[in-house]
Amino acid sequence: MISLPNLYAIEAVLVEPLDMALHALISDRLTDAIACGVQHMTHLIVVEPGDVEADFQREAAFSPFHNPLSETRFGDPEFSPGWDWAGRQHGWFEWFTVVGNDGFAFVVLVPDAETIDPMLLAMLREHVPCD
Repeated sequence: MISLPNLYAIEAVLVEPLDMALHALISDRLTDAIACGVQHMTHLIVVEPGDVEADFQREAAFSPFHNPLSETRFGDPEFSPGWDWAGRQHGWFEWFTVVGNDGFAFVVLVPDAETIDPMLLAMLREHVPCD
């Protein structure tokens, strides 16, 4: 899991060698955050092969499989994800969740690849509209 908890970490990763689509996504999210004035309140997470629910809980103190508002988990018949927006583009899922009223948000990027946690892929494929 690549955890980029602030503007400086996001800027630093953009000078590293990255997949072109991932670089574009991170750069676009940074541009969006700056345009909205929330560049210091954005925590960007990139999911990698081998990452599991515990990694989310360690890095961001949440589980993507649990909706705290409805108290449901992925697999429950009435489950709906707890994100504020989600989409797909260029072989990547992305979602953001705003936490609190000040604009702090988690932005999560997940490659649509079989090397990713099967439960996470199943949830995303079921709940994120096609591009």
